[in-house]
Amino acid sequence: MNRQDLKAACLEMLDQVAIEHPAGHQGKLAARYVLRSQAGDRIELMFEKGEKVSANLWIERRYAEALASEGIICREYPAASLFAKKGAEGKKTYGRHSALKPMRSLANSDLLRFTIERVSQLQSILDHLRTERV
Repeated sequence: MNRQDLKAACLEMLDQVAIEHPAGHQGKLAARYVLRSQAGDRIELMFEKGEKVSANLWIERRYAEALASEGIICREYPAASLFAKKGAEGKKTYGRHSALKPMRSLANSDLLRFTIERVSQLQSILDHLRTERV
């Protein structure tokens, strides 16, 4: 399965189990969602759908910590690293995907970014999130 087919399948799956985030999607670059867990938690998700990047799913760390050792490529983005680097003009930069900024739970929290290589990985993540209790 090529990257675009993988992303299309992931987006279809996300559309089935989650609702569009109140901030909406970000054009061709990102899809924002809210997933309701069985415990009633509202879990924000952001999926990168742009052509030039991998199929990345951003999740608040507290919901997905247990998944970090499941064999899915994962990178941590601690809140402490926000605005830690300066851009070309000397101004501090956000340091994350700009589509996260309007998302209340994801904008300033500790995050995990999972790189999805197979649809089954996304299914595993979503199954975990729906049954997770925090």
